[in-house]
Amino acid sequence: TTNVTFIEDMFVSHISFGKYGQWVAAITGAATLFVSGNLISWPAAVLPKIRDGTAGYSLSPDEQTWMVSILFVGAVSSPIPCSYIMDKIGRKNILMLATFMGVITWIILIFATTIVPIYIARILSGCFCGIEYTVVSNFIAESVDPEIRGRLGTLMTIMYSCGAFFVSLISFCSYQVITIICLVNVVLLFVCFLFLPETPYFYLMHGKRKEAEQSVKWLKGSCGPDELNRIEDAIKEQLQNSGSYLDIFRNPVNLKSFLMVEVLKFVAAGSSDVFLMTYAPLIIPDAWITAQQSYIVLCIVWVGSALIASVFMDRFNRRSVMTVSCAGATVGLLITAVWYYLRDSTTVDVRSTNWLPLILTIIIGAFETVGLFNIPNIYKGEVFAINIKSKACALSCVTACFFEGLNNYTFFPINDNIGFYFNFVKSAITAIVGLVFTLFVMVETKGKTLEDIQDMLNSRYARAAKEAPPVEAESSR
Repeated sequence: TTNVTFIEDMFVSHISFGKYGQWVAAITGAATLFVSGNLISWPAAVLPKIRDGTAGYSLSPDEQTWMVSILFVGAVSSPIPCSYIMDKIGRKNILMLATFMGVITWIILIFATTIVPIYIARILSGCFCGIEYTVVSNFIAESVDPEIRGRLGTLMTIMYSCGAFFVSLISFCSYQVITIICLVNVVLLFVCFLFLPETPYFYLMHGKRKEAEQSVKWLKGSCGPDELNRIEDAIKEQLQNSGSYLDIFRNPVNLKSFLMVEVLKFVAAGSSDVFLMTYAPLIIPDAWITAQQSYIVLCIVWVGSALIASVFMDRFNRRSVMTVSCAGATVGLLITAVWYYLRDSTTVDVRSTNWLPLILTIIIGAFETVGLFNIPNIYKGEVFAINIKSKACALSCVTACFFEGLNNYTFFPINDNIGFYFNFVKSAITAIVGLVFTLFVMVETKGKTLEDIQDMLNSRYARAAKEAPPVEAESSR
């Protein structure tokens, strides 16, 4: 605690952004997803160099698959411990710890020439991703005003896409240069965190009212007594009704909320963007431009789509956006699957249409990014009751990372045993699941306060329980 106070006295107290401090905090917190984008898309930039021998070492096909997928081992194992630690040491401090993991990761990858240290580095990468996914949404929500919270809801997707885009831009550099530049990114992020305060919610959870007041002043330029009183009341309610992991499953409303988020995360994890971000240069054939240049175009589409989504996300219903996203992605994925099936499994010559996969993946990427990638992140911050939110978010992160890892890990086995086309069929199936779920199960949350959403979920459950036919007990003989 003394060391933390010393660091804050040394850095935080000497810089201020007035009422824009909350924007700086939100952007810096979301920038951890820029680093995640670097980590996830790094294989797309270096796998061609590993295969042609310019990386300084070589890997077997199985080792290449594990190099990509083992990241998700760390991503699956870190969220649940993180959900406890973040309440002990703070949101900012655990993000700094994760950022330090990122520094170690890139240093190992710079010097590694054998598979074991590469695996270790990639597991650490996964731990970083799991921690930031669990913590960042809470860090932002506890740092900004409600009026701009929705506007910042898509910031994580934007940063993630920008991180992948950045790696695509430097993919023409050597293996060492790519990795060193990524190291510089995470070091700069660590330095930026030194100048941020901890969230006022965390301070008040530990009875530190003076520090909470200083945090609010840094974030918003001023702090009135009503501001702290409002936060304190919310904290007291949360602590009085603190929930456990079992409460997610014991309470029918909590369970329904959790299952809705799980389905949305499953659909997002099964999307083609997940494996395209890693394998696009190996999937898209050379046409007007090279496969590596096609990857850059895809990254631009992901960033542009995320920016567009941030503009209209609060203007349209969540269900409408999700419906259009799933339907558009399904059509594009099935057409793409047909093209690859004709190329690999028939005698049809499709070389004159080598440009088509790029066009189709651009369309698919736009549809998936607008809804499939954005809605689950927004939704999980809306439908969970406050007493189980951190634990439910952590658990949803575990399952999401598991399915993303499965999506990436099965890419090469599917190619070898079935064909390229089936990866797109698989993603089309998950998009159809998302479409059916959106039309018949998903509840609308746009424009509702968190309290309104909980009231709606509870009233729906009460109405369903009332309308359910009574279970007749067996007559005793």
